[in-house]
Amino acid sequence: MFHVKMSDLERKKAISNKSRPVARASLSGSKSFSNMLTSTPSKEKKDSSSEEIKQPTILSKNRETVSDESTLNFRGIPKENDASLGVASRENPGTPFLKYMKQSIKLIDDGIINTEHLQDYLQENNNFLVIGVIGGQGVGKSTLLNMLTETELTEKYKQKLFKLQSEALLKSENDVTIPVQYLEDTYLNDDLIFKAETIGNVVNCTNATEGIDIYVSADRVIFLDCQPILSVGTLVNLLENNNKRKNLGSDFIPPENCGEIRGLQYASFLMAVCHILMVVQEWFFDSNVIRFIHTAERLKPTISNSTEDEFSEHFPHLVMVHNRAQMSDFTPKQVRAVQKTYEMLFNSSKLQFHSDLGLATGGIMNTLDLDNCGNRVNLFIIPDYNESGDGIYSGHPPLEYLVKKLRANLFGATKKILTREQLTEKTWLFHCKKAWDMIKTNPDFVQYSKLMP
Repeated sequence: MFHVKMSDLERKKAISNKSRPVARASLSGSKSFSNMLTSTPSKEKKDSSSEEIKQPTILSKNRETVSDESTLNFRGIPKENDASLGVASRENPGTPFLKYMKQSIKLIDDGIINTEHLQDYLQENNNFLVIGVIGGQGVGKSTLLNMLTETELTEKYKQKLFKLQSEALLKSENDVTIPVQYLEDTYLNDDLIFKAETIGNVVNCTNATEGIDIYVSADRVIFLDCQPILSVGTLVNLLENNNKRKNLGSDFIPPENCGEIRGLQYASFLMAVCHILMVVQEWFFDSNVIRFIHTAERLKPTISNSTEDEFSEHFPHLVMVHNRAQMSDFTPKQVRAVQKTYEMLFNSSKLQFHSDLGLATGGIMNTLDLDNCGNRVNLFIIPDYNESGDGIYSGHPPLEYLVKKLRANLFGATKKILTREQLTEKTWLFHCKKAWDMIKTNPDFVQYSKLMP
């Protein structure tokens, strides 16, 4: 073997000649060299991968446009200028826009039920609670519901509820003329969910609530506020308007009985669509109210199942609420007498009156228990609000404490099924429409009106 000694110039030429085919192969994309590149990572591949990682920087412009569009809701309206309160899910932008109520709106007005404007406030949710309230004029139905809708009854909110009304009452007692500002409903009801009664309603013999108002809270509790029962203002309103009187469902109802028949229709409707029905009174007890409840229970319709030829009867929890109670009303002797009377009056009723939703359970006031007050019934007592009574023993816990306990009892009550079908909030609305249509066409109301004196 011969060893040929090469000069430095010849060695450089040889190396350059050997490197040329490799460059051609890389340009031509030969299979062998491509395999070699895939098996051994090169610097060029690392550079290309780094370029691929830097590609998301191109999407930064798209993200800027998304952030600009996030200020719009699903209808293309700026969220700040949206008339309704709502929250859109940021994690799931495809979810529907949830609307929340600022104030109560009409469910039934002048005997006509309207459900179309309520669709956006209800969800496909079957875990909801419906609470209705009935009572005479000026007993505090709307005020009680306003307190129940608040998670915390602060001193500022209590002054908004009671202070202006007390000032108006004081002026009306001392002065012959009442200022115009106290006669306007908006003076007291600007920030309230349910409109409360004003001096103007008392002077003009009108009702603060007409028909049935509805409010859906964020906790999925549906509150229904009904116009006063056995009210002279309701009778006068129906007598002055023939169209409203025709909406009673029959032309054979005597005019002098149309006010009570309208109240019975509303009460029967609430018994058919509510889980809990509260009856508010100012004093113990009004025999006309007891008779009215029994009559509404008997006239309550039996609603048929939409899929099967079956009929289901629903009887809600009945809670008697004594509002504006005094110190003597909280004594064990007085509570025992009231509960015993109510137990005898509702002994034959199918309404759920023994559901431990009352005050004398032993867990709210130590003195009001089974031993001192007898059998428990759904009786709750709300004291009269006294702004100047701070620090003075009143014989009962504070107002905010009792309202908090009442809210806990109502929200924790066992919910009986309204129909054999499992209802959601939206299907409950159709159930309301069916119940009201059956009540308006029920001939039992006409027959009862003929038996009235």
